Amino acid sequence: GRLGGGGEGGGGGEGGVADEATWSAESLLVLSGEAFQLQPQLLPRGAQLAALAACGVEAEGVAGASGEQADAAIEAAVLEADAAHQQQLAAWLAPGADGGSVEPLPPQAQRALASVGVSPPVRWALWKRLLQVESMVPLAAEAAKVRMLLATPLRGVADLVADVHTAVEAAFGPCVVGDGDGFPAEAASALEEEGVAVLQLLLKSLSLSYSPELGLAPFLAPLLLLVAHGAGSAALEAGGGSVTREALRGQRSDLFNCVCACLGRLSPALMAGKPWGMPVTATVQGQVHVPAQPPNQALLLWLWVLLRYLQPALALHLQAAEPPLSVRLGRALTSLLGTHTDAAAHLRLIELCLFSIPAEVAFPRAHTPVLLVCLLARGKESLLAMPPDSLLPAFTQLRLSTPREAQLLHEEACAAHASLPHGLAAAVADAWAADQPMPPPYSVAWLQGDELDPSLHTPGRLRRWVVDLRPEAEHKRGCFALTRHLPPAEAKRPEVREAVRAELREICDDGGVAPALLTSGDPRTDKGTPGLGAQLVREIVDEFLADGFANLGVLQGGFHALSLEQRSAMLVSDDVAPDFSSPGQTDRLAGAKAAAERAKAEAAKAGEKLTRVFSFGRKPARSKAAGEGGTP
Repeated sequence: GRLGGGGEGGGGGEGGVADEATWSAESLLVLSGEAFQLQPQLLPRGAQLAALAACGVEAEGVAGASGEQADAAIEAAVLEADAAHQQQLAAWLAPGADGGSVEPLPPQAQRALASVGVSPPVRWALWKRLLQVESMVPLAAEAAKVRMLLATPLRGVADLVADVHTAVEAAFGPCVVGDGDGFPAEAASALEEEGVAVLQLLLKSLSLSYSPELGLAPFLAPLLLLVAHGAGSAALEAGGGSVTREALRGQRSDLFNCVCACLGRLSPALMAGKPWGMPVTATVQGQVHVPAQPPNQALLLWLWVLLRYLQPALALHLQAAEPPLSVRLGRALTSLLGTHTDAAAHLRLIELCLFSIPAEVAFPRAHTPVLLVCLLARGKESLLAMPPDSLLPAFTQLRLSTPREAQLLHEEACAAHASLPHGLAAAVADAWAADQPMPPPYSVAWLQGDELDPSLHTPGRLRRWVVDLRPEAEHKRGCFALTRHLPPAEAKRPEVREAVRAELREICDDGGVAPALLTSGDPRTDKGTPGLGAQLVREIVDEFLADGFANLGVLQGGFHALSLEQRSAMLVSDDVAPDFSSPGQTDRLAGAKAAAERAKAEAAKAGEKLTRVFSFGRKPARSKAAGEGGTP
């Protein structure tokens, strides 16, 4: 029971909370049930019905009803959904003949975790079951190894103790009292000792020194709320009215394994012992691996690319901050936004990230960086109004105060995440996991060939309007159906580039459409950008970003990187037929032309001006009105 106790800040022993300390079970019940149940009054009507449908409940009598009648029907359906969900969770958690359920949580109950929530009395038990804590090796089974680890020194232990104390005060502060009603201050101190012991054991097992940049203290503190509530609920269920210090210490093994399971899913680089990214290889006197230093530079580089993709104006503004935001952004990521959330909101956010990532999010490991970008987007208006020297304090003031705010942020991030280009999401996930060396990113997101194919357009995915920067001869041999040709000779003229951006702004502002830049080959090389040069392509990219074009991408490898099949499926040509050597390829070309004609018809619906300005094959002739305000 004392494994992990004692030692420097380890809890127990001299200076710690006395072993005979006891608190009433009710005083440890700090989580509000209302904060985690479905609150229909905070949702739009469509979202209300969708949330109930996820729970398998249909709100009868809503269609055609007045406002008050519809609200009453929704309220009744919410009560039904909540009761059914909690009953299903209780049945799943009930111990069976073998000691517990081994079946996965039913899909309907899994969906309801996000839409309805979890009743506080069963939350700690549910977390342990879903994270498979019960199947992990308890600390008592590895007593010798644990004692050996605890006997080794830990660099930064004083900072660890201080940071855990600060984080616990912030988490428990609103409900801690010295005497009378409220959470007992001595119980908070006991949980603080448990937190220090668990983090010491974790860091020593990973051979890491403690640093505040790890974000572990603000991440851990909300979990201590969960442990406290779980201990109080368990005592009441067992018919007891109090919780002892020894009972809290008995949670240490489950808490340690729970922390490891959470971080394994949400912070894989840390659990791999590489929180700051891959080690740097030095070649002086042979190859030497030098540990990377905080913050994780590779991750931050990709974070800026992600921010430029989703919020370009905000990204450019924040990159001018003095002092730079890198360290604070890094700490926000490693703490899983714990530096910007109140305890109950953070607990709900972790819960959603662990158990409620929708299937359309292809790279769940990249979700935390997307959450941070969405948090920045929420404060966009105030941040853009700040001068560079005031951005750091303004960033630190961004907060999620309630579980409902955390839920809304999670939903925003899931929608944004599902719309990301495959390559960008994969790169952010790889940088977050630090499981392979990361190449330096381009200034914007890479796009793959199939992401330009209008025939593969699906709801939630953007349609791409291609800005073709290839020479005239290459463009005439074949181009994408939705194309604005900007040949090198014209691309060198700033006024022409500005006019093209103005044209694209009109169509992109309507939503659902974003620009994609196309070069002949690799846009990073002069060879791949004939007539332009890689530097001018970067300037064109920067101009689009400065004009606030969100979701801007560049085809990775350029036109030459497209496969023969991709070219046959997506390209159209006015007067030059591609050379295909098989009937199957000819059939695909015929299908591609039919898709192009459908794309033309869709574009025509957007208005006469769009069909005049944008080409679908060859470059249009110069407008006769170019000298009178027309567009060349």
